[in-house]
Amino acid sequence: MRPLLPVLFLLAIPLQAIEPMCGTSRANDERVQAIHEQTRARIASDTDQPPRKPTVRDGAFYLQNDASIAANYRPFDLAGQSLVFTPAGNDAFTMRRTALQYTEPAGAPLRDFQTASGPDWHYVAHDLPFALPLFGKSVTRIYVSAFNGIHVDVPPIEGSTHFDSVEAAVHRGAVLSPLMITEGKPRFLEYPRVWIQQAEDAVIVTWRSVGNAPFGYDLQARVATDGKVTFSYRDVVAMRWGTPVLASGFDPAQVQRALLRNETDKPDDLPNATPAALRAMLDVQKIDAYRLSNSDIYSVRVTLGAPIDRTQLQDGQVVTYAVTVGPESAIVEIGRDTTRVAAFTSFRYAENGAAAHVDGGVIEFYGVHRFGFDITARVRTYYGVEHSMGDTAAIGIPFTLPPHTVARDLSIVAEDTPLTLPIAEPFVLGTLDPVRVWDLVRKGYGLSTYDYDAVAIYQTFFTDIIWYAGAYATRGNAQVDGIASGSRGIDQRYPRAPTLLHMNQLAYNYHSVTERASQVMLHEFGHRWLYHFQIVEDGEETNALNPASSHPAAFVHTPSAFPVYGEHESSVMGGGYFTPQPDGSYKAHAANHGFSWTDLYLMGLATPEEVPPWFYLAGTDLPLEYWPAEGAIANGEKRDVHVGQIIAAHGPRIPSAALSQKQFRVLFVLVTEAGVEATDAEVAKLNGWRALMERNFATATGGRGKLITTFSRPGKRRPT
Repeated sequence: MRPLLPVLFLLAIPLQAIEPMCGTSRANDERVQAIHEQTRARIASDTDQPPRKPTVRDGAFYLQNDASIAANYRPFDLAGQSLVFTPAGNDAFTMRRTALQYTEPAGAPLRDFQTASGPDWHYVAHDLPFALPLFGKSVTRIYVSAFNGIHVDVPPIEGSTHFDSVEAAVHRGAVLSPLMITEGKPRFLEYPRVWIQQAEDAVIVTWRSVGNAPFGYDLQARVATDGKVTFSYRDVVAMRWGTPVLASGFDPAQVQRALLRNETDKPDDLPNATPAALRAMLDVQKIDAYRLSNSDIYSVRVTLGAPIDRTQLQDGQVVTYAVTVGPESAIVEIGRDTTRVAAFTSFRYAENGAAAHVDGGVIEFYGVHRFGFDITARVRTYYGVEHSMGDTAAIGIPFTLPPHTVARDLSIVAEDTPLTLPIAEPFVLGTLDPVRVWDLVRKGYGLSTYDYDAVAIYQTFFTDIIWYAGAYATRGNAQVDGIASGSRGIDQRYPRAPTLLHMNQLAYNYHSVTERASQVMLHEFGHRWLYHFQIVEDGEETNALNPASSHPAAFVHTPSAFPVYGEHESSVMGGGYFTPQPDGSYKAHAANHGFSWTDLYLMGLATPEEVPPWFYLAGTDLPLEYWPAEGAIANGEKRDVHVGQIIAAHGPRIPSAALSQKQFRVLFVLVTEAGVEATDAEVAKLNGWRALMERNFATATGGRGKLITTFSRPGKRRPT
C-alpha cells in the first residue's frame, strides 16, 4: 500500500533544514496536492468570499493575497509598542497596549547565541536577588533562551517550525516570551544576543538579532516582582513570524478533557506480512477525540494493542503513527533511541516534540480546531524504512465552535479584559497554494492548460518556503515519452499541464543577485523535463546520476552546451565541470548557469547524435544532489555515460528533436499583500526577471529554444 504522503515529504527534509535552492521532489508534489485539498475545503466552507481576479500589467499578472492563496498567513503587527500584562487572579491576566517602554541595555551582551556551542548553547541561567511570582511559583532563577523565551525550568530546544497556538497550549514548561520562535528558522535569521539587567523591582531581558539581512529584531521583556509582565517591540525589521506567549505549562496527565467521540477498532486486523514482534504495537484498538480545557485545542488519542517496545526495533528501524484530520496530518516516529513528532501545523519533525504525547501503548496527538463542521480523523500505523502499512482506523469528530480560543488578536483585545492562560498570538508565515494561484489566473482569463508550459509565482511577502527551499517546481506534464519512468505521470498518457514554479519572495536569497536569479529560474523551469530519468548500467536500470532527487549528483560531469556567463560552466540542474589533475583526481568548477547536452536532449532541443558522452565519478564523498563546492578535489572512479543508456531505459524521446516544441510560454504572477497593489519598483523587478529568463534561456539553449513571458489577452474569434 502507498505510504502516507506527508510522511514522505517530512522524510525529505532534515531536522536541521539548510534551505537548499530547490525543494522539487515527488514528495513535495504530494504536499502541494494536500495543500490544495485544504484550500478546496476552506473555499467550500466560505461561500461568501468571492474569488479574486488577477490584474494584468505589462504582460504579467498581479494578485492580492487572501486566505485561499497563502493559508494561515498572519504577519506580525505589534512593532513600536508595548504590551503590559497585569495578574488578575488564578491563571489570568489583563492586558493593555501602551507606547513603547523600552530600556536601552547597557554593556556587553551576556551571550551571543549565534556563536554559542555545547549542549547548553540555547539558554543561559540567571539567578535573581528577589523572587518573581510566576505561574503560581516563587521563582528565583530564570532560564533565558535563544528562542526569545524566559523559562522557569531548563528549556528544551524548540524544534518545530512555528511556535503557534498548539505549541503555546501544549508546551510542557512554563514560558513567557515577547516573540517566541523555534530552532526551525531560515538561515538568514541569526540567533540573538541577549542582555539581562536588574532594576530594583524587576528583571529586564533584551534579545537583539541584527547581524544578517533581511531578518532581525530588537525585543524586550520586563518581569516585575508584583507579577506584571511587559513585552516591548522596538524593532522587528522584516520578521513576520513568532508568538507573544504567556503559558504556565501543559501536563498531559492533568489537563481537562471533554470527550467528543470514541470508536473501537477490530483487533489484530493488520496485513499478514506485519512482523509478529511489531503487530500488537501497530494494532489500533481504540480512538478517542477530546476537546482540551474548554478551548479550541483538541486531541486524538490512539490506544494500541500493546505498549510500544523499542527493544523489538532493529537499528535504523522505526514504527510510525499518523493521524490525518481533514487535509492536515500529524506524525509520531519512534526508533530504538528516538521519538520525532511532526505537528498538524508543521512540515518537519521535532525531536520529542510537544505536539504529541506517548505513554506506553497510548499516543495522543494535539491540534487546533480549524473547522466549523464534523470531520473525519484517520489513523494509520507503519513500520520499517519503507513505511509498510500496519493498521488503519477512522473516527468522525463533531467540530462545533469552541467556547474560547488560545490564539487572540492582541491588537484589538479591549483593555482590562481578563485573559486566561495560555495567552498567545501566533504570527505565522502562510503556505502558498500554487495550484490556487494558477486556478485564479486560468479561470479569470479563460486560459487553457494546454497553452502554457509554466507559471512562475513570486510574492512581495514571505511564506513558509523560506524554511526549506529557495524555490520549487510542481510536476506538470509536457506530454513527452522517453524522459522518465512510466510511474512519473509526465508522459503522453496524461493530460498536458503547466509546471507551477513557487519562486519565493521577489528579491530574497537567490533572487538578490542576477546570476543566481537566472540560475534558479532556469533550474525550476528545467524541471518540466528534468531530471527524472534512469540509465541502464551493467544491464540494470539505475539512478547512478541522480541518486537522491530530481537533480544530478555533485559528482556528475555536466558541462553546459552553450555558456551563459563564462567558460567551463555546468548545468543549472546540478553536477559540475570536472578537470582531470596530474595525480588522477578531478577538480570541480561549480558555475551552474546553462543546460548540458543531456538536458537539451531531454528538453527536445538536441538530437541523440549531438549529445557527447559524459561521465560521473563513483565512490566520492561529494553530495548526492546539486553541485560540488568550487575547487573541490574528487578521487573517484570515472564511469563514462552515453545517451543510449537513457534510451535503453525509457525508449527514444517522443516527439523527437525534429518534431518537438521549440517555443515555450511562461506566465509570471506576483502575489502582493492583501489590499496592497504592487509598487512601480516591484513591477520593474518582476519585468527584469522576465527579461532575464527569456534572454538566458535563449543563450543556454544556443537559440534553439525561445521563451515568451508576456501575456496578451486572446483576441475575439470571428463567428463562423
